[in-house]
Amino acid sequence: MFFPLCRKCRENLKLEIELNENRCSVCGKILVSEEGKCMACRESAVISSAGRCFPLFSYRLWKKNLLFEWKLAGKRSLSYVFSDFAYLGLEKMYGRKNIPPVVPVPPRAGKKREKGWDQIDELCKFLHKNYGVKILPCLKRLSKNQQKKLNRESRLLTKGHSFALKNERISGKKFPREVVLIDDVMTTGVTAESCCSVLKKAGVEKVDVLALFVVD
Repeated sequence: MFFPLCRKCRENLKLEIELNENRCSVCGKILVSEEGKCMACRESAVISSAGRCFPLFSYRLWKKNLLFEWKLAGKRSLSYVFSDFAYLGLEKMYGRKNIPPVVPVPPRAGKKREKGWDQIDELCKFLHKNYGVKILPCLKRLSKNQQKKLNRESRLLTKGHSFALKNERISGKKFPREVVLIDDVMTTGVTAESCCSVLKKAGVEKVDVLALFVVD
């Protein structure tokens, strides 16, 4: 497998996953001078339905370019790389033997038809194929708007209206007790909260969130 990252960059990213323990108890952002909660979550927390959030990397400097190359420039070889990092995060959260089913945040309607692929969908396929992680693609996105084109206020207005179960007739008894939601980037937390809320209403007792990047 071709790796589009040098060994040094891969090791630096692994260290960021392994070493940062002081995190916001709500959104999971790395805390530097704060304790317990970050300032944003103290003032107006968006996330309330998630058990815990675990973003892997800060959305800064060269890592912003990395996400751009994967998500927008279509460098699909990064799906394999990010699946490895996602698994490291899952191991850190649960241990190797206790990883719950993964629920991918679904793409907007028409994205796969336009682009030919979706980055989180492809990452989850690698998680299943290479590590045996169970994938539970049970959500659908209702909004056709691209989140990246919305400002913070517009994103907040979409909370609770953008996601639903793929099949509204699904009984809560068919869902596992615990799942982990996975997405590429957490910006305001609205997407994570909306998805977690849907899953909790469907009968899931605990929903955690794993995000590859977090905007801080």
